[in-house]
Amino acid sequence: MTALMRSASLTHYADLATSVGLVPLDMLAAVGLPRSCFDNTELRIPAASVMRLMELSAEVSGEEAFGLRLSVTRRLSSFGVVGMLARDEPTLRHALDTLTRYLYLHNESLTTQIHEAGGVAVIEQLLLPSVGAGRQSVELAMGALYHTLCLALGKDWQPRSVSFMHPPPANLSWHRSILGSNLLFSQDYNGIALLSSDMDAPLHFADPAMRQQVRQLVHDDLEGKGFTFRDEVEQLITALLPTGRCNADQIAMHLGVDRRTVHRRLLAHGTTFTGLLDEIRSEQAQRLMGYGDRKLSDIAPLLGFSSLSAFSRWKRGMSEKQAAGDE
Repeated sequence: MTALMRSASLTHYADLATSVGLVPLDMLAAVGLPRSCFDNTELRIPAASVMRLMELSAEVSGEEAFGLRLSVTRRLSSFGVVGMLARDEPTLRHALDTLTRYLYLHNESLTTQIHEAGGVAVIEQLLLPSVGAGRQSVELAMGALYHTLCLALGKDWQPRSVSFMHPPPANLSWHRSILGSNLLFSQDYNGIALLSSDMDAPLHFADPAMRQQVRQLVHDDLEGKGFTFRDEVEQLITALLPTGRCNADQIAMHLGVDRRTVHRRLLAHGTTFTGLLDEIRSEQAQRLMGYGDRKLSDIAPLLGFSSLSAFSRWKRGMSEKQAAGDE
């Protein structure tokens, strides 16, 4: 099944991309992500597409530290409800345990493991091989972890080491200014080493009086929270529409099932693939045409149509269906 992640992972991407000479919407289109990623932080989008976006952004702009520079904007709030759960934990250890347990709600492609020995703890970041994570995605994840640790332990805290599996870049200036000087490259893992005693440091921003209430409210919500099969298909349709390859076979492939299974499981939700596709296209078309400055010839490919005439035929057919339904 395709690993998904919240579109919150692209928060501040447009600002950084613009600053290094990229056109953010063009970059999204190049990897098949919808422009709504910039407007809605709760979309579930293919992690592999986000990974490709990071690599392509660095490649086109020539900015070797693109992912790392994006990481400086990350805070606990970037993790959504997962960050809310971790924020009022009493110690860093408790906060990391919570983040590790619920991280899949933010990013299904990323897991965290903590190893301790000899008074040293290593927080290792693991990305699924299937998402094709490269240097930029690894450094984005590692930078986000580093800033979370700094938030907990204070701005003067320094790790024992920050290790990367990939070789060093040609220029280390951004890495040193963001992560400090204790950098190791070409290592066996991607992770940050710190003293085990740091793990038990109290979180200075934690509010004990709020902890139980927040855990009750958010934890109850998480226990009942789940993405249905229909939700997953909706998110994939939204992500694949601009690529021109949004069809039942592609959806089935991304979900790791066959086409008949997609059809059967959607019927259980009271819909069909075609019906869901038309519904999402209608919503997207209404939103895109609402901007006022978008030509129909520009909107058509964003909805997965190969030509303006195909878009027009679809619109006409939808109007006829609606009229028949009103009779």
